[in-house]
Amino acid sequence: MTLAASALVRSAPLICALTAVVTLAGCTQGSGGSSPGASPEPTASATPTSLPVALDCGLVLPVDRAAAALGLPPNSLFDQATRPTAEQQPSSGATQIIVQDAADALGGLVDCSWSAPDNGTGALTDDGSRMLPRVSVRVLPNAVEGFTASEPDSDDGLRGLHPVDLGDTAYVACHPPDHDSCRAEILVGTTWVNATVSPQPTEESFVTFARTVVAAVQTADAVPATTPPPRVGCDALLAAADLADAVGMADSRSTDYGVPGPYTSGVQPIAESRAGLLHCGWLSGDAGALSGGVSVTVLPGAASVWHASPPNKANSSIRFEAVSGLGDEAFAGCGGDTCEVDVLSGGVWVLVQHYGQPTGNLDGAKTLAAAALANYLANR
Repeated sequence: MTLAASALVRSAPLICALTAVVTLAGCTQGSGGSSPGASPEPTASATPTSLPVALDCGLVLPVDRAAAALGLPPNSLFDQATRPTAEQQPSSGATQIIVQDAADALGGLVDCSWSAPDNGTGALTDDGSRMLPRVSVRVLPNAVEGFTASEPDSDDGLRGLHPVDLGDTAYVACHPPDHDSCRAEILVGTTWVNATVSPQPTEESFVTFARTVVAAVQTADAVPATTPPPRVGCDALLAAADLADAVGMADSRSTDYGVPGPYTSGVQPIAESRAGLLHCGWLSGDAGALSGGVSVTVLPGAASVWHASPPNKANSSIRFEAVSGLGDEAFAGCGGDTCEVDVLSGGVWVLVQHYGQPTGNLDGAKTLAAAALANYLANR
């Protein structure tokens, strides 16, 4: 089970403003003094120190740049993440999206996008709705190793990218009609830039747009590299006996969505790994089992995110209630066939979901959340 990709909460980098410093250089005279009638040496003028240029959405994707890419007026675009909750369908994955977006930001990802109302030309999605015109730019500093190690065409399913003269190294593809978009993967110095425009423009106009993004990234100040927290594997979080005892899951098989492979290519998984995000899933190896599945998501350093967007305030189809005796704070509830427990302890957010037919097991999910938290803290 993978995390939903659409963002409900954005965490933009803070811009630190510095006060300009004025340096005055005084005049000096030679040892022999000044000659009569000689012009005095000029006094150095005050020179303000340059303000920092932050690598953020205001720099890489202002609305005017997005509108030019779509060929639409700026006032017709909107940021999907800022749409009122009333316009969004509640989802059982709402808290997972909050945790994922927090991990993206903690890992240094700058994730920007603008959308426009349906213009009748976008590709149809699986539910019959039409894909909105959209511009997206994701930027990840200090990502040379990840860019080099990843296949340039594995980020979102497009195939057949070819080299293009952008930044230091770049690949581009425009593939109608299946994807109806253009995408570029670009290395600018040590910064990885992923850019997409949909519906598909011409490749020439898309490259022109991408070039403006590259130019903006080149003006930004360097971002210090950070050391990821130690990684705890999924097998260390829960044992087969834990799953069997708590939710009756026999012969469970785990999937670690953070290990190198098809789930970890592209800028987003790299940022999440830097933040220490764990996302694990378990299914029963018994084809006839009715125990459903279990997912566990763990994010360290998440206290501020929890307090800003607690689980019970998410646009979730889960009906949460406060729970005592688990961590520092906890919420739990069920909705549809899914039961969820969220625990915050020492800044670590642990999210456990049990899903199955006809419903999840809330008591079992609470037991698994307590075990996963204890095992994470013991192994990190």
